[in-house]
Amino acid sequence: MKIRCDSLWRVWSVAIISVLVAGTSNTNAAEDELSELRADLSKIKQRILKPLLQPVSATTARGLMASLRPDGSWPDIDYEDRTRSGWKTPSHLSRVSVLTRAYKSPGSELCGNQALRNSVHSSLDYWLDHDFQNSNWWWNRIGVPKSLHPVLLLLEDELAEGQRNKALKILSRASIGMTGQNLVWVTEIVAVRAILERDPELAATAYRRIAGEIRIATGEGIQPDFSFHQHGPCLYNHGYGAAFVADCSRIAAQVSDTRLAFPPEKVAVLSSLILDGSQWMARGGASDFGAEGREISRPGQSVRYLGTAAQNMLSVTTDRSQEFQQLAARAADEEAPPLVGNRHFWRSDMMVHHRSGYYTSARMFSRRIANTDQPCNSEGLKSHHIADGCNLVMRTGREYYDIFPVWDWQKIPGTTVEQRPQLDGSPRRQGERTFVGGVSDGTYGLAAFDFSRDDLASRKSWFFFDDEYVCLGAGITCPTENSIVTTLNQCHLVGDVAVCEDGVIRWLARESHDLDQPAWVWHDQIAYFFLQPAQISLRNAAQQGSWQQIALRYSDSPISRDVFALWIDHGTRPQDATYAYCVIPGINLPADAPLASPAVTVLANTPQLQAVRHENQKIAAMAFYETGSANIRPDLTVGVDTPCLVLLRETPERMTISVSNPTNEEGTAIVEVSKRLRGEGVETSEGQIGSRITFNLPDGIFAGRSVTRSWKTE
Repeated sequence: MKIRCDSLWRVWSVAIISVLVAGTSNTNAAEDELSELRADLSKIKQRILKPLLQPVSATTARGLMASLRPDGSWPDIDYEDRTRSGWKTPSHLSRVSVLTRAYKSPGSELCGNQALRNSVHSSLDYWLDHDFQNSNWWWNRIGVPKSLHPVLLLLEDELAEGQRNKALKILSRASIGMTGQNLVWVTEIVAVRAILERDPELAATAYRRIAGEIRIATGEGIQPDFSFHQHGPCLYNHGYGAAFVADCSRIAAQVSDTRLAFPPEKVAVLSSLILDGSQWMARGGASDFGAEGREISRPGQSVRYLGTAAQNMLSVTTDRSQEFQQLAARAADEEAPPLVGNRHFWRSDMMVHHRSGYYTSARMFSRRIANTDQPCNSEGLKSHHIADGCNLVMRTGREYYDIFPVWDWQKIPGTTVEQRPQLDGSPRRQGERTFVGGVSDGTYGLAAFDFSRDDLASRKSWFFFDDEYVCLGAGITCPTENSIVTTLNQCHLVGDVAVCEDGVIRWLARESHDLDQPAWVWHDQIAYFFLQPAQISLRNAAQQGSWQQIALRYSDSPISRDVFALWIDHGTRPQDATYAYCVIPGINLPADAPLASPAVTVLANTPQLQAVRHENQKIAAMAFYETGSANIRPDLTVGVDTPCLVLLRETPERMTISVSNPTNEEGTAIVEVSKRLRGEGVETSEGQIGSRITFNLPDGIFAGRSVTRSWKTE
């Protein structure tokens, strides 16, 4: 077949032109994408700069200028300091930041001042020329770059080439990697470096990597129950988790409505960490110190970050805006609905309980989770017993604020502890038992702790109701000669303390007291009722200590605080000792009348079964450490075929049962009740009044979570 050359050329020409057009189109699209990314980076940069450009004190800036030496250093900063944790030298960069903000802020009295400009560049050059580093990697890869990059963003348009190169070298020590909050820190530094280098592709990589860390994890990071772990299986919602929430919410707001915005599913996970996790571990502005890790030894701990995070999230598209508005209002002490409910964090061995008038929690640990962090950088030196059944109670949120330097760390609220001459070794350890957990229906809850530490063993449980909660201990055994103590509370002393003995109320002088089987003790509108006879010790007096005793970076200056401490002394070598008490917050003590006894009944308090019934609320809760049954009342018995936790609620027409396996293992639990129930999953026998229900318990990452079901009663 003969083909004409001109026809063939036309075919080739069309093909070549098509390829060239397609290539040009692709190139144009890529250029458009880069152009749009650059515009987004400019928008993000302006959002980063906005808070940095708020006016700063001219008086402060002038003071720093006056004390600055000709070489750009300050005489009161120790540039030879090599402390790993509280490294003092980077305070230089904090001062450079203050000067830079005063120089660049349009609302600043010194904005554009030439003398201030000279001080800014002189002090910046001093750091860049010396490039101070520390043996602790965190400062070099995170701390210093994080302090430096705001200065660089503010001064970007007037940095000399030498300054710029030296500064970018320091920022380059942060590289994308690690996990959890450490990843967020280093990757945000990379993103800022990309903005300074005008590298949209690197910025996109960094922001997407941060978004990628907002995920449900089984290692470090956000857990399936919205607790937060860092440094292995260690609860850290108000430590590393606080920084994670603060930074991720801020970055989410900075990149919103751009091509680098966090995907909706990432926003949903971050929202749940804040609203379903961290905010539940707080009361007002006070954090639950059981979720602070080693940061419990830092002064001024709070949850102010939650209010800021809520404001950040209101700038992001989310379907939980109303909840963030309420959180922001609560953080600002404005009118807002209080949190009310019960949450069990099965991944972290912690239960929290909120009512409008108070907050309480139970903090435990097991083979699955560590009790606290290592004393990294010599912090948290006395936190050995922080998860040995810690049970704090807060009404105002000020009960434990900065009390920790003067604390007796072997009398942490709620714990049962062998009183040794001193605390030795690292505070961190894994638990020895697996039966540690809780059952919750979202409103009420039961936490149970099969506790073992060295020679001491006990079984502890907490039953959380509306106006009160009950604390039980059984099987308390220890063969040593040291006293075993269960502490009810150790908090700031507020006002006077009253005790009721043999029906007589008396007010206690400020000193130590030994009480013989009192009915109750009252302090700061909280009543502690003893549900069985006990020898009680109480101290309402000053205690001394120093911050350096719990974190070496701080001062050894003596501190004194007035402290209320209340504990049960089980003596030495106890064998199967027990305790039972009820805590009722929000009680105003009548002038001359004894307090009414709580409407609770202890059904059992043995190593096999701990159970409580609330008479008015028609609730019964049972910790079955072994297979067995519990008599709730003459016409109601509950039995189980496996060790588990059971929470039962009754109304005139319905029965609701919640069940969990505190060992966090999959399987089933069969619950039998001596009452006729109607509904799905109920097995009954002809002529029998009882009902049998099989609960299929969660497995995998949800093992340990409660299952709640409800039926009509006959």
